[in-house]
Amino acid sequence: MSETELTACRVAEVALNVPLRKCFDYLIPDELRGRVCVGGRVRVPFGPRKFELGYCVGLKEATDVPPDRLRAVIKSLDDEPVFTEKMLRLAEWMAQYYRCSYGEALHAAIPAAVHTGRRRRRLVVARLVVCADEAVRTADVLFEKSTAQSKALRALALMGGKATFLELRRAAGAGRSTVAALAKKGLLALEKEEVESEDPLLAAGKGVTELQQPYVLTPEQQHAYNIITDRMERGRFDVVLLHGVTSSGKTEVYLQTIADCVRRGKQAIVLVPEISLTPQTVRHFSSRFRRFAVLHSRLTEAERRRYWHLIRAGEADVVIGARSAIFAPLPALGLLVIDEEHENSFKQDNVPRYHARDVGIMRAKFDDAPVVLGTATPSLESYHNSVMGKYTGVRLRSRIGGVPLPPVEIVDMRHEWGGRARSRVISRRLEECVRQSLSLSQQVILFINRRGFSPFIKCPRCGFVLKCSRCEITLNYHASINAVTCHYCGLQERPPDRCPECGLDSIRFSGTGTERVESVVRELFPEARCARMDSDTMKTRTAHEETLDAFRDGRAHILVGTQMIAKGLDFPNVTTVGVVNADVSLHLPDFRSRERTFQLLAQVAGRTGRGPAGGRVVIQTYMPDDPSIRAAASHDYEQFAEGELPNRQRLGYPPFGRMARIICQGKDRASVERFMSVLTERMKQVCREIADGSQVLGPSAAPVALIKRAHRCHAMLKCPDAASIHHVLEDVQGILDGPRGARVIVDVDPMSML
Repeated sequence: MSETELTACRVAEVALNVPLRKCFDYLIPDELRGRVCVGGRVRVPFGPRKFELGYCVGLKEATDVPPDRLRAVIKSLDDEPVFTEKMLRLAEWMAQYYRCSYGEALHAAIPAAVHTGRRRRRLVVARLVVCADEAVRTADVLFEKSTAQSKALRALALMGGKATFLELRRAAGAGRSTVAALAKKGLLALEKEEVESEDPLLAAGKGVTELQQPYVLTPEQQHAYNIITDRMERGRFDVVLLHGVTSSGKTEVYLQTIADCVRRGKQAIVLVPEISLTPQTVRHFSSRFRRFAVLHSRLTEAERRRYWHLIRAGEADVVIGARSAIFAPLPALGLLVIDEEHENSFKQDNVPRYHARDVGIMRAKFDDAPVVLGTATPSLESYHNSVMGKYTGVRLRSRIGGVPLPPVEIVDMRHEWGGRARSRVISRRLEECVRQSLSLSQQVILFINRRGFSPFIKCPRCGFVLKCSRCEITLNYHASINAVTCHYCGLQERPPDRCPECGLDSIRFSGTGTERVESVVRELFPEARCARMDSDTMKTRTAHEETLDAFRDGRAHILVGTQMIAKGLDFPNVTTVGVVNADVSLHLPDFRSRERTFQLLAQVAGRTGRGPAGGRVVIQTYMPDDPSIRAAASHDYEQFAEGELPNRQRLGYPPFGRMARIICQGKDRASVERFMSVLTERMKQVCREIADGSQVLGPSAAPVALIKRAHRCHAMLKCPDAASIHHVLEDVQGILDGPRGARVIVDVDPMSML
């Protein structure tokens, strides 16, 4: 739009970050005429005595809004648009598809730090003024009076006696009042520091003086490279599913196709799961590219803002990041790579509830850029799309150098019993393999997808299970702090000495988590140094890399962890991988439980056998004949897919249908249930009218029926295609606000059923 045309426009169409699926007209005052631009941010009045940040999505000369109701733009925040026309189209598509407002979709695409405009961080640093041992003793005394203060003080002691307020809040869930109370007691001191810190991930790329030359591609890699670069050369959008076994060289294909993209004057985005975004990943790219940026959750606000402007200015050829990096404001996107495309962490769990893989595919389509979906275990949706020809499928069937995939043994834990008729945590076979690896100065990885010491506490006499008083979930025992914790609301309290129901004084700590595995490992192998990686130990910004460095350098012999160690790690000296309990995800009430089990086991198995000493995998399970476990043990994705897809088709689950989950949660259970009954009845009526096989399951209590004392009821909408999903949801849009005091969540393409 020319300057003359801009000046002639008197009305701005503004999208607001509010849950109202409409845009609002605002008068452009004379002093802002020509300065308000489409794609720019504005400050506007909204509601009584309230100002909102908005996004101008259109300009026009007139409006149907009566003059006495037309309010004026207060301020224009940008001299030039922050959103291109294509990004506006993408946000509009997101709003329609994920059932949020246009403004909410736009707001998600810009880091909060860009809105605040702060360039330097002001950090609140907490320092212990007593020794760590005294702090821990004081924390025990404080536990009965203030669980929050006890938890915060103990966390600070474990973090070396110094932490920023943000780090302490992440580690212990401590609010400002809790930290202030500890300072008032004279246990810690609070100081403000203004710093421009360095991102530890980017620091990993420093010291690279010469760029590494690319490796010679294998015939399989060369075939994949040719297909992807052909799409780039023709400026053609396509989705390429790069399905390669672990250690088959997918990363090298990414690096060389990105280099080709950069030579063409374009930029690339590489999306990786948050748990895989380590300095190891950054090192790969810093060894090949000078101009790259990293976007992830561990950045400070100032760092996010700095990198966002650097990317927008075209000073980064490659952007590496987690989910939100899909909105990186690159001037000329030429290639999108999504590594581990099957990962659930690409799905956002709050508004807008988008899936970065699917949003990325739409963005690449608008930019006529190819998409590479890389994985050793494709999601069944992506695999089916490749089989049907919607995606281009490319296979890497062999590991680099012809190294074979490791043999996998399945141990039936029903036959593994320890003392007092209790099942062993580490089976005899796994113990034997670990001892053999350690005797040869080799390393071991032990995986269990559950943190804590014991996932639940149960009375052997009356069957009572200790649950959170605010959530419908069992409390998890953590031995390191001698407390039971709710992993949903953060409640923490002392474990009971006797059963609250029958008074039995031998209440049992049941199940196994990472903390218990670590404890057993230290008992069985006292000469070995053990490290643990889970969300309880990875509290600081550098903890992840420090632990991996220790393992890489041989300062740790055994690594115990959750899914954060299941992928992306390359340690040639690891010769034994043990899966302590392969059944954890199989028991979840979710149609994807078998798929997730197979993916996790296959990914974990890929962590060994990468070096000249080879490797082996031991899977411990109580369900040795489950198809997902059998397929993972034989490294056979097709076997798993061919067994699982017919079940999905018979039941109309993705990829043979589309789904939306509607959840209502509120303090008044009766009100929530009444609302869901009315809503689902209307949805069922619409499904009968369109008569295409669409159906509504429910309403029923959610598997986790109570969180933070809010009752949760849900229903599932299953339709043959996305169009029917949106037809039904559009029909009931007027009643989706829910009852007073309740919250309604609409999740299109849900990844969690809990």
